[in-house]
Amino acid sequence: MTWANRITIGRFLLIPVFVGLLVYYHAGASNQAEQEIWRYAALIVFAIAAISDGIDGYLARHCNQSTALGAILDPIADKLLLLASLVTLSIVHIGGKPPFPLWFPIIIIGRDAILLTGFLVLTFLSSKIDVKPHWSGKLSTFFTFIAIGSALLAWDWTYNACILGGTTALISTLVYVRAGIKILNASHHNQPAAPARTSPFKK
Repeated sequence: MTWANRITIGRFLLIPVFVGLLVYYHAGASNQAEQEIWRYAALIVFAIAAISDGIDGYLARHCNQSTALGAILDPIADKLLLLASLVTLSIVHIGGKPPFPLWFPIIIIGRDAILLTGFLVLTFLSSKIDVKPHWSGKLSTFFTFIAIGSALLAWDWTYNACILGGTTALISTLVYVRAGIKILNASHHNQPAAPARTSPFKK
């Protein structure tokens, strides 16, 4: 197993640790300082997970460690990390209030659900999928990571990051849906099936 894949698997293992630390923070303790320790520990774990994404990507691209397993596990690890972070931070209050507006996790999670559904449909129809990553999708992921980090630090800039992340997520959704429709049209799977011919001699 390559080091890139080991790092990706390590990112999977960090996800429940991150969620657990935020749960401990939310549960609270009698000493306020101890509560903040859990939050900063969660921030450190999230930062390590985010940095590891860049490291395994670099190893895969520049150190000849790109594998079919890594191509599957890496995006799954990224999506699970974002999903776990968004859901947990939608429940956990930081500074006495939820860090995200309700529409932000709805947009991000909804976008991923739509794209996953489209991918499964195209795969089921055996369509050739060759959609290159769009700048809007990369920016959406970047701003989402910034929003999560800002929320964990209780910064006032979190809402602005949510606006940027949500806007680019909507743009990327439209771009990828349009690309999926083009692939579907090219495959002719969305055309009505030709009626079966019946023999004039059949009763």
